[in-house]
Amino acid sequence: MNGKPKKALIIGLDAPIAPRVYKYAKQGLLPTIKRLMEEGVYAENYLVPYPTVTPENWTTIATGANIGTHGIIGFQVYLPGEDLDKARSAFNTSLCKAEYIWDAAERVGKKSIIINWPCSYPATMKAGYQLGGSGLAMNEWRTEKVGKERLLYRADLTDGQLFTTEDLPFAIKITLKKASDWIGVDPSTSSLEAELKLNYTVCVKGGEDGERRSKVNSPERWFMLVQDTRGDGYDKVLLSKSKHVGEAFAALSPGEWSDAIIDEFQMEDGPERGAFKCKLLDLSKDGSRVRLLVTPICSLEGYSYPESLSAEIAKVNPLALPSHIIFDGFGWGWCDEKTFMELVDMEHEWFADAATYLMKKKEWTLLTMHMHSPDWMYHYAVSPEKMDPSAKAYEGPEKAKFYEKIELEVYKSIDKTIARILEAAGDNALTIIVSDHGAKPKINAFSPIEPLAKAGLLCLKQTPSGESIDFSKSKVIPVHGPWIYINLKGRYSHGTVDSEEYEEIQERTIKTLYDYTDPTTNKKPITLALKKEDARLLGLYGDRVGDVVYAVGDDYGGHHGQLPTAKYGIGSLRGLLIMAGPGLKKGYVLKRTIHATDIVPTVCHLTGLPIPKDAEGGIIYQALQDIQADTRRRIKTVKLERRPETPKETTFETFQVES
Repeated sequence: MNGKPKKALIIGLDAPIAPRVYKYAKQGLLPTIKRLMEEGVYAENYLVPYPTVTPENWTTIATGANIGTHGIIGFQVYLPGEDLDKARSAFNTSLCKAEYIWDAAERVGKKSIIINWPCSYPATMKAGYQLGGSGLAMNEWRTEKVGKERLLYRADLTDGQLFTTEDLPFAIKITLKKASDWIGVDPSTSSLEAELKLNYTVCVKGGEDGERRSKVNSPERWFMLVQDTRGDGYDKVLLSKSKHVGEAFAALSPGEWSDAIIDEFQMEDGPERGAFKCKLLDLSKDGSRVRLLVTPICSLEGYSYPESLSAEIAKVNPLALPSHIIFDGFGWGWCDEKTFMELVDMEHEWFADAATYLMKKKEWTLLTMHMHSPDWMYHYAVSPEKMDPSAKAYEGPEKAKFYEKIELEVYKSIDKTIARILEAAGDNALTIIVSDHGAKPKINAFSPIEPLAKAGLLCLKQTPSGESIDFSKSKVIPVHGPWIYINLKGRYSHGTVDSEEYEEIQERTIKTLYDYTDPTTNKKPITLALKKEDARLLGLYGDRVGDVVYAVGDDYGGHHGQLPTAKYGIGSLRGLLIMAGPGLKKGYVLKRTIHATDIVPTVCHLTGLPIPKDAEGGIIYQALQDIQADTRRRIKTVKLERRPETPKETTFETFQVES
């Protein structure tokens, strides 16, 4: 395509295995992604930032800045001057020290749409449009809990739940009994009933900082009526808030979904509207077995900027489902493959509905959107180790085929979503499909606590909940992520190490890590351990990263402490990157190394948007349609003419100068 793109789409996929996506696309199984690869470029060596974790990597992509510059170091951020038990949630934009691309665009009067981009809440824009950004999925908030414990709060009014007569993990078991006192039921017919008590989760709702807590004032109670409508066995379920058939909000046959139901729920600080669906998964003719799935009850307000935008989107599609329960429930055996994919499609349909609505109804130049489903899939529903013959958890070729089918169906659902968004964007849009990291089998586990404790660098203590690190006696403290902090006096109230010992403790810690042999595998887990000052080569520096940074080998862990080049079996942590649109080559494979910091500068170069002021990456010139036109300065040819008085033997040459 020639010319300059008028708009840009950055569509983020969390944790896809890039080689598998490329393979499926080339086979024609993902037609939209295949078309983008054929009409644009895709990268074989896109190396995501280290650590290979969600918050820091999506922040790097959105800012073009290294982790050391933007300061988001993981799910938790440790601020200088605060003790290590006072970690902050990385999902609050006040912690990011770099400018986002949408803020750079706003400097020149361009508006952006942000949908579910992790660590983008509260909104930093003044004139754009934002949905979510406070967690990994819609209707999810990740923030701090008062005190030392860490807790995930979700903004959906209830999590998804399963009511069943069976014993299933995390399901709510119910008992059916003969129905009594129902209005509108013929007492001569055979009917059963059960009381359903919704299991509410603690919520975080509203407030500019996203930290105001709220929970349901009293548990919601529903009644289930199981009916035999044809005289040949139980075949229908009614759901109602009272024992009144006329007030039932759903009537379901086995295998049937309800419509989206919007209702009001009493919260501590007032009524709150929520939306949900139900599906009757199973009902035996004799009434001995029933299984009713209720999706998360999704908040309809409080997750957008401007504040009124979420209510506006709810009129288009009220089911902004958080994906965690979809994949958790499938892994727990709550539902079959068909229902699982119906839930996946519901989540992705909301993304497509929200994006296409905003693109058609609002003024915009840049759209950034994130879908977390591949990551949840690989963590909970289709673990790579279940498909990998080299892994201990491998369940055989037939099971592997089943899991691979699920994997492909999830990618197909994503592919359809991207197709709808591209259609709404129009022909002259730049499209970037990008990931924060990949996924791979979890083979072995490693924790630095054991080797550090054996070396006398760390002390443990007994607590009511088990062993924990004794901050008052430890010289080093490992925390979430590949970070080990030296417990310096003056830096922490629990400090134990004098500043004169700092370098010695650094060196001892690194030696301890390298010397450690895993007794279960007889292997050395550590592939890299660096002093903080040496970690700059990984883009890690500043007062938030650990004093020692380490990485484990490819056969350890999943995607938290492994280098971006890690691969094992069917898995790879290299990122997925596809770019298509005006100004880009067609059908070109990028062999060069690409970094996440390069994406925003390339988007800005192609669209004419200003580069964020803290961006540190470079333009991916090899992807451009005319490299020379973009890398050279405009030049003009100058020819000196000889004047009459000039001696004939004088030589004059044609040469070029910058114009």
